[in-house]
Parts: sequence; C-alpha cells; structure tokens
Amino acid sequence: MSDKWDDQAANWDGNEDVRYFADQAFASLLKHVNLRDAGWNRRRVLDFGCGTGLLTEKIAPLVGEVVALDTSQSMIDVLREKSITNVTAVCGDFNDPELHASDWCTGFDLIVASSVCGFLPNYEDTIARFIQILAPNGHVAQWDWLASDEEEGMTPERILAAFETAGLRSELVETAFSLDFDDGELSCLVGVATHS
Repeated sequence: MSDKWDDQAANWDGNEDVRYFADQAFASLLKHVNLRDAGWNRRRVLDFGCGTGLLTEKIAPLVGEVVALDTSQSMIDVLREKSITNVTAVCGDFNDPELHASDWCTGFDLIVASSVCGFLPNYEDTIARFIQILAPNGHVAQWDWLASDEEEGMTPERILAAFETAGLRSELVETAFSLDFDDGELSCLVGVATHS
C-alpha cells in the first residue's frame, strides 16, 4: 500500500482538499484537546499515518515533541525536508514488533490519526495497541470518512466499539466537517477517547 502513497508524495501538499482536511482536523482537535493549555509544551504526540506532516506542522509548535510515523518513505522524505526541530519522522509499520521495541515508541500524551484508520485492515487491533503506548490520561483522536453505500469508511458505532474494546474512555464521536467533491459531499467523523 505504501507504493500508492509514495507516488502521491511529491504533490500531496499542493492538493487543496488535503490541506483543507488537515486544517479542519486541527481545528476540531483544538476543540476537544486543548493543546494551548500549559504543559503541552512538554508533552509527546504520535501522528500515526502522518503522510507529509500537514497535521504534524500544526501540532508541533504547541507541544514538546511529535513522532510522525508513516509506511511511505516518500511521504516521510517530504516531511523531513521541512526540518521541523521537534519532529522525529519515522518510516515504519506500526505492526512491526521491532518498532514497538524502539525507545521513542512509548509514553505518548496524544495519538492522532488523520484519514488513516479507515484504510487499515486491522483497525481494532491498532486501537488496542495505541493504549499500550499512551501515557495515563493520554488522548486518541482520529478523523475518518463516514461510511456510505457508495464509499468505504468508518461508522460511529465501529469507532465507539473499538475504543471500548481497547479500554479507552470515549469522549465523543461526531461529524467534524464535510468536503465537497465533483460526485457529492463526504462527511468526516472525529473520534476522541482518553486512556483512564
């Protein structure tokens, strides 16, 4: 699957829809997790499936460190060229046991996943692994397209069930924003949960 994303990396940041998605995801994140609150400048964030780091760029000035993880080397290369001082860009598969043995893969205060979970073959397993690397009271925030008859995606029920099964306390699952395409409008869900 990373080959598909590798092919898109060079032009990813120039796509208006992609930039709009990142802007809206960040705005909804700030509504539900106050990154401007004192203390976040010492906290750690994992941007899971970070792509070229459009969301990472917005989060990084507000937190101590962002680890940005993606399976696409080309996407990671674009992010590294941005030279954001408190961002560690990692190319790897979250399911790789060696990745979990890495020193950086623990103690996250926030894990964000923007338009990635709906593409995972093992979504529920991934959410269950998130809780293993979250700090106490850490948050998970994900944005995914709402499933419809014509399009694959996520449902609120699936997100809530995954949070519950993983042992996360669900804060909310709701429609965050919509995006108009030539063939219609797609809504994006946001799900936020906390490690209690």
